[in-house]
Amino acid sequence: MPQLYPRFHPGPSGGRLDSFSERGAKELARRIRTAWANIGWDVEVRVERIASEELGDGRSTAHFTVRSDLINGLPQRRLSQRRPDEAARALPRAA
Repeated sequence: MPQLYPRFHPGPSGGRLDSFSERGAKELARRIRTAWANIGWDVEVRVERIASEELGDGRSTAHFTVRSDLINGLPQRRLSQRRPDEAARALPRAA
């Protein structure tokens, strides 16, 4: 029987992935995109900056989030159903 969806694990990442940092959010986006692509689905996943925090010593830190076009956790397009302008982009796409 074909796999209908990637295997997901609720809760924090076992590998301590910091998804609030830009690097961690990009890695999480890549993992989501790749997991769905491995079973034939095209999912748009993007990283967005959501906040900045001023530190007391004049520095600041940014926080990021991962957004996708999943609806109720499910994809909307098979890889073969990509729009022509998306077909030129190879998987995995950079976040």
